Amino acid sequence: MLAIKRTRRLDPDPAFAATFRALAPRLPGSADAALARVRAEGFERFAALGIPTRRDEAWKFTDVARIANRPMRPAAPVELPLERVLPYLLGGPRARRLVFVDGRLQPQWSHTGGLPEGVIVESLARAAETRPVALAEALAGLDDGRSFTALNAAFADSGAWIELPAGVVLDAPLQLLFVATGGEPPVMSHPRCILRLGDGASLSLLETHVGLGEGAALGNAVLQLALGPGARLEHDRLELLGPASALLAKLDGSLAAGARYRQTTVVLGGALVRNEHEVRIDGPGVECLLSGVAVPSRGEEADTFVRIHHRAGGSHSDQFFKSVVEAGGHNAFAGKIIVHKGAQKTNAYQKNDNLLLSDDSEVDTKPELEIYADDVKCSHGATCGELDAAALFYLRARGIGAETARALLIHAFAAEVIGRLGDPTARALAEQRLLARLGGGLDPALAASVIGEAA
Repeated sequence: MLAIKRTRRLDPDPAFAATFRALAPRLPGSADAALARVRAEGFERFAALGIPTRRDEAWKFTDVARIANRPMRPAAPVELPLERVLPYLLGGPRARRLVFVDGRLQPQWSHTGGLPEGVIVESLARAAETRPVALAEALAGLDDGRSFTALNAAFADSGAWIELPAGVVLDAPLQLLFVATGGEPPVMSHPRCILRLGDGASLSLLETHVGLGEGAALGNAVLQLALGPGARLEHDRLELLGPASALLAKLDGSLAAGARYRQTTVVLGGALVRNEHEVRIDGPGVECLLSGVAVPSRGEEADTFVRIHHRAGGSHSDQFFKSVVEAGGHNAFAGKIIVHKGAQKTNAYQKNDNLLLSDDSEVDTKPELEIYADDVKCSHGATCGELDAAALFYLRARGIGAETARALLIHAFAAEVIGRLGDPTARALAEQRLLARLGGGLDPALAASVIGEAA
């Protein structure tokens, strides 16, 4: 049994333990005994769980050890000019935001003023001072058997505590911007975000991960999400990393009766980007819509792992994920709908479509259903294919160049997801980055019209 366990997990690099011993006294909330104890227990849990290998079913498509199991360090303070960050400040002039660079809050670019009474939006470091007991409970309360979640609890150095009371509707988006500059040896950051919406509360959240510079970086992010009855959350995620940067992001969510959660993720860049979703539907009338598109190119991996638990009947979930895999790129999707006993009248759908642009593009897809109720409507499917030769010929016959025709078809494929981004500034940025990747002289106006039709 021990031999089997060792093949599924690797012992963490000793540098993790040395870094934790050195850093623990300086982490947010280290002066609070309960919070310090939770951090120490988190690191012990990480060391016991180890680094997963491909023999672990949840990681069978991705070799995470090559990215995550090596000596890393916290980044030294970095001063970035505003013009480097300005293109990624989303949501318009009325947006509120918290900006982090390599795990450090940048107050000069952050703004959370003018919030309605009772609303809390503060950095994790501030929450460690104002509510250390609640933060310790939140960190300890998520034990999902995942080693990187435990590592995040130990090192959590950035992120936010966001809380909206019942009935509060924020009239402008809230952005969480995480910038990684990288270094050698690689630098690491561990954002933990706790987001709680009361009954009927509503929020538009823009979560943005950006890589600047050529250095290597690992972001290990965890978002704990709790939506009360009737709450609404529109969640746009842009992940625009550098060629040596990696992001491991875990979302753990619970949705109460009548809640509505809509998330759209766009992945454009990154040595390895893995998005994990564990969502529990705990009441009737819930709507959970998850969609995403990834465009990995040579040497890049994008990995999506989804588990939606229908634990109460009469709710609806929808998973719609796409990938455009360029030469030498790799995309993986593993999604499961679990309809628990008694969750009658569940309506759940899952689809994964993949476009391969080269003979050495690689896709792994694994859609699954697990149903323990007999009055449900559930379906799933996956497709993998190349560009339609007939459609290319059609465009070429009308005077469109080969590269532009190719770019237009790829753009149209991805536009169906990009058009779901709720915030117009997020859509514009995703569009800009996609066009830069596609090349081919594609007219932005023509591309924008495709996005508009998809939306």
